Amino acid sequence: MRLMQLAFRHHRTNTFNIDGNYMIGKKNMVFGFAYFITTLLLGIYMVVMEENPGFEGSEAEEMMRVAHAHGNLESVLNIIIGYLLCRLAIGSGLAQTISILLLVGAVFHSGMIYLGSMGFEAAMKLAPIGALSLVAVMVLMTYAVATTREIK
Repeated sequence: MRLMQLAFRHHRTNTFNIDGNYMIGKKNMVFGFAYFITTLLLGIYMVVMEENPGFEGSEAEEMMRVAHAHGNLESVLNIIIGYLLCRLAIGSGLAQTISILLLVGAVFHSGMIYLGSMGFEAAMKLAPIGALSLVAVMVLMTYAVATTREIK
């Protein structure tokens, strides 16, 4: 009986990630859904602002469109990659690095473009940090998927 208890306990704690860190990607999924809501609200704001004759065709409108599109993509990336981090049999250090870089990528890329569209032009200088972070995420995810031992 004791042997069965140990077996089932081990099975529950190591269900997803090889180190038992199946919750690493959860923060990316939560962030992704929350960030998607903000980009949806930005889209609604842009529709309302189209009534304003000075907004149509302005630089602020163009930057908001870019932030809206990139924010949607980066929120979906956080959801999908967060889910994959929960399921891939990779080390917790690699999973944690990917998770953090993905959050930094979204905030510093589309987030800074959004701030730039609201008049904080200095924020635009930080956008390349986010873009480079997203490239690093894709390289690390390629490595993680190529070297994973199993997907659950």
